Amino acid sequence: MKVLEREIGTVVYAANQTRTVQLPRNYAYRKLYLKLVAQMDIAAGASAGTPKESCPAQLISSIEIRANGRDVIKRLDLESLHRFTQIRYGVRPYIDSLPSGYATQSDMAVGCHAILDFEMWRAVRPIDSLLDSAGLATLEMIITFGSGNDVMNDAFDGAVTVDDATLYISSLEAVGVPAGTKFMLNKEYQIRSQVNAASTNHQITIPVGNMFRSFILKTHSDGDQVNTILNNIQLKAGTEVFKNRRAFLLQCDNRVELGLEISEVAGSGGAINHYYLTNLLEGYYLLEFVKDGRLTESLDTSRLSSLELLLDVNNPGTVDMVDVYPVELVQPAVSISA
Repeated sequence: MKVLEREIGTVVYAANQTRTVQLPRNYAYRKLYLKLVAQMDIAAGASAGTPKESCPAQLISSIEIRANGRDVIKRLDLESLHRFTQIRYGVRPYIDSLPSGYATQSDMAVGCHAILDFEMWRAVRPIDSLLDSAGLATLEMIITFGSGNDVMNDAFDGAVTVDDATLYISSLEAVGVPAGTKFMLNKEYQIRSQVNAASTNHQITIPVGNMFRSFILKTHSDGDQVNTILNNIQLKAGTEVFKNRRAFLLQCDNRVELGLEISEVAGSGGAINHYYLTNLLEGYYLLEFVKDGRLTESLDTSRLSSLELLLDVNNPGTVDMVDVYPVELVQPAVSISA
């Protein structure tokens, strides 16, 4: 197979509206590259608030890849996808955000980059999950935009104006896939659960039937990513426990195993401090099954009657959320061809 890289097109921002891009259906997709650039104005109110994590990514609330008009392969928000790209590649993608503490500002240039993967990152055979588009009747990218104020946390009571914003889309594709080749489907989506009270038994149900390569848990309170919600994470089916981790220790392990480049803080005498909040990827927790790159290590749920996350949680804010992002592998026997 040969490699093809090409520009797919651009999508112009339209507040709280949806735009659809028809993706070419010639070859097998390895990944899509996404870059959002914008110019914004801020009119401060009585409470200035602060920009959300990875601002201006919140201008795109949903990116959906849909085949044949019905099969949703991906449904992710750009804020999370930006950090997922960091988790998968070990380096933070391009970000040009609004600094914290901003009051009234005009013509602020901002931007954010992310990669939407179909081939399997950190795998022995990444091509096992290419998205072969040649047999599809349609393949669409559906972009749902947010509003300017979505980039600020819940304390902000001013107004944000988006002067203009554009999403640039390009692709990496494989040309010359042998006829009859079957790929696993790399499916990603969000399961959202609100935390209304501190509990040692907060349950989130996971659908069963396919294989799961990993789960990312993302915690946020009143619009900000935080490490203060999760104490412990269990993934279990009945009495069988697949994962049982203290949340803080899991983040420490994620940092090392993924090579996450979180900035270091210089201390006195030239010492380097790895502070809890600044040097871990705040609000993100990866439960990984594929430790050596072989997808056969994925969690097979085809014979499970149930699967759930059992969480020990705090309730530090007014609106506390746990978002779960599975990486679900659908075997080739389940076809999405037209």
